[in-house]
Amino acid sequence: MNTNGTNQQTQKPSTTYTVMLCIFFCFLLRLSIGAISQFSNWLVQEIKLSDSPVFISLYYLDYFLWFVFGFWSIILALKVSKHAIPCLKLCLPFHFIAILITGLSRISFINLTSSWLSLLIVLFPLIFFIYLCSSKEINQAYPKSERSLGLPGLIGIALYVLLALLSIQMMIADISKRQNSKKIDAAKIELHEGELTDGRAIFKPNETWILDSCAVLNPVQDAFYFHDTVWPSSIFIVCATEEYEPLRYNYIYSISENQPDELRRFYKDDIDFKEIETNENVIYVDQYFYQADSTTYYWTYASKLGKKLEKGIRLSIIEKDSLRTTIEDAIEFLDRSSLNIKDRLLKKD
Repeated sequence: MNTNGTNQQTQKPSTTYTVMLCIFFCFLLRLSIGAISQFSNWLVQEIKLSDSPVFISLYYLDYFLWFVFGFWSIILALKVSKHAIPCLKLCLPFHFIAILITGLSRISFINLTSSWLSLLIVLFPLIFFIYLCSSKEINQAYPKSERSLGLPGLIGIALYVLLALLSIQMMIADISKRQNSKKIDAAKIELHEGELTDGRAIFKPNETWILDSCAVLNPVQDAFYFHDTVWPSSIFIVCATEEYEPLRYNYIYSISENQPDELRRFYKDDIDFKEIETNENVIYVDQYFYQADSTTYYWTYASKLGKKLEKGIRLSIIEKDSLRTTIEDAIEFLDRSSLNIKDRLLKKD
């Protein structure tokens, strides 16, 4: 009797351990609620539009099962199970890496109220994992000789194996698709009069645009810089190899990432946007208004993305004092651009 009482006393969770479990529970609950809400909003549509719906469904299933495994680990910890510590050590690295890869900017279901809170959210799984590995209290209350993976631990390992296999499959599929999107030597492309190319896309600038002689091509983005010879406007064009994301929800992040740094803090309002979709491409056009003291600026950001070729061309126009570029103007420019430039190599003017 006394021996059992002593064991129960030594295995009583410490205050720090209990607090960590409570925080981990809140962490999982908040993420899982957000994941469920996003599932109905865009995950189902993304799966339907995917080239490999079975594999992407299994990928998201594995992701959701990690939430279940996390809650299961907490229950095992509360029951003082010998499987608890191994299971917690299995699920914490996954959640740390997952939230790190996802990026705080894409986790819209978390209310990030300050930078220190954002950092704490990212680092908590890592902090908890280090605590489980290095805490003397944990080692004394749950000796390593008494721990066991058991069936829960084997399920956690199986989830890692499934995730690895799915990731390898997706990487192979991505490499295979990108074979059709390799950059071609621009010198070999047959261009029509007035056209420009960087080996990914072909476009024809408007008659009033002139290349900036002081600007050089960016070795990373291969960007073209123009100035309008009639109006005080600057034009920025990027041709890139990139994967088309079927939902505007995902495209929005491209807009925030490519917003001109000099205008970012002067943003005032959205003006308009338009989306045009065909079997081969999708075109997005967005316009925004900025106010810097007494000076007004207008930003037109447009993209033409190939659904099968994984190529895109982006147009960014900054206009001072008045908005002259219409959405129709941007669409007309993108319509004239060509993403499937391999066919052009066989044609003559």
